[in-house]
Amino acid sequence: MRDRSGIVARSPIIDSADSVNLLVDTDVLIDHLRGAVELKRPTGASISYSVITRSELLAGPLEQEPAVRRLLASLRELPVSSQIADAAGLIRRETGIAIPDALIAATALVGDLELRSRNRRDFNRVDGLRLAG
Repeated sequence: MRDRSGIVARSPIIDSADSVNLLVDTDVLIDHLRGAVELKRPTGASISYSVITRSELLAGPLEQEPAVRRLLASLRELPVSSQIADAAGLIRRETGIAIPDALIAATALVGDLELRSRNRRDFNRVDGLRLAG
């Protein structure tokens, strides 16, 4: 199935039974853009992304930019606040994960969001971070 942007939808990113608010990592949105997974918003839930993810996606191939912008416009963007930046610094110090991932993890922690990512190797090291199945 294709949506209006021409993106192929395959397996859902989140199950329709989920009732939590999610923060999606860059890798999940890349999978969606490649047609490997479908973004499906359960009733009463929201899907957000970090402004860091915006930068990472827009650093990709120029020909994908229109699809990236359409996708991002359909989701809730979360900024990096001072509180998130401070938390990311602590996460980086304690775990050694890269600053972009530390900022994304901190965004989830500060916003009390579950993080959906394939990067479990890094994110499992962050105390208190809830990873969505």
